[in-house]
Amino acid sequence: MRELPAERAAYLSRVADNLSRDPVLDERSHLLYPVLAAAAKGIEPVLEPAQCAGLVTGFLCAHAEGIAHTLYSAAYLRDGMRAMSPWAARLQADISTAILDRLANGQLVLDEPKVWRFRADGRDEAVFPYGDEEQDLD
Repeated sequence: MRELPAERAAYLSRVADNLSRDPVLDERSHLLYPVLAAAAKGIEPVLEPAQCAGLVTGFLCAHAEGIAHTLYSAAYLRDGMRAMSPWAARLQADISTAILDRLANGQLVLDEPKVWRFRADGRDEAVFPYGDEEQDLD
């Protein structure tokens, strides 16, 4: 988490807090956190932390046996992040799919920042950085 931007680290902390309160994970939380750590860089802070935690719980319930196999393998002892990377990619894909589904259904709206550009001479044509043409600044 130290290597993550502050916003993403805070988001994942809230997701982890939701996960720690989930009774479904009482016996399986040791399987969850290595996958979550491997996936952390690719999880976008778009969904509500509780929604993301629900997706993570569902992912763990569906793949617990395979994750356990990886966690207790020699490959994990040699390089844990590399061994967990296929599971991390699957978790990231599940979260991304949920985000895209919510966007498509109108359940989620992302606020894109707007950039307004004004010219002192009042002309409306595209200017640098949008156009490559020479500009006449009479």
